[in-house]
Amino acid sequence: MPVLEVRALPQKPGVDRHAALKRVCTELAGALGERPSGTWGTWVELPPGAYVEGDDAPAVQPDSTHPPIVRVFAFEGRSPDLIEKMLTVVADTLATALQVEPGNVFVVYEEGRSGRLYSGGSVVKKGG
Repeated sequence: MPVLEVRALPQKPGVDRHAALKRVCTELAGALGERPSGTWGTWVELPPGAYVEGDDAPAVQPDSTHPPIVRVFAFEGRSPDLIEKMLTVVADTLATALQVEPGNVFVVYEEGRSGRLYSGGSVVKKGG
C-alpha cells in the first residue's frame, strides 16, 4: 500500500503528467510484486513562481533543475534493499516519463507505523 505524492511545476508541452503518474504507480507496484490498484498516487502542480532554486523560478519543468518532489509513504517493515529499489524505480520511471535528465527527481521515503494509520475501515497494525 504505497502512496505517492508528486509536487512539480507544469510540464513541458507533450508531457502527460497523468500518464506519468499512472506509469510510476504501475512500475512501483510491479517492483513490489503487488497489484497496481494497491499503489495510490496524487499530483499537485505548483504554479509558476511557487518553486524556486535560489532566485530561479521557471514557469515550466526544466530538464536539469527544480526536480519534481516525490514523497513515497508506505507501511513499516520493508528492508533497506527494498526501500532503495522503490526509490530508484520511482525516480527512474518519473524522469523518463517527464523527459527530464536522469537524477532530476527528488524522492523521499516515509513509513507509517503500526497503529498509526487508518485505511480500509480500520487502524492498520503489524500482522493485521
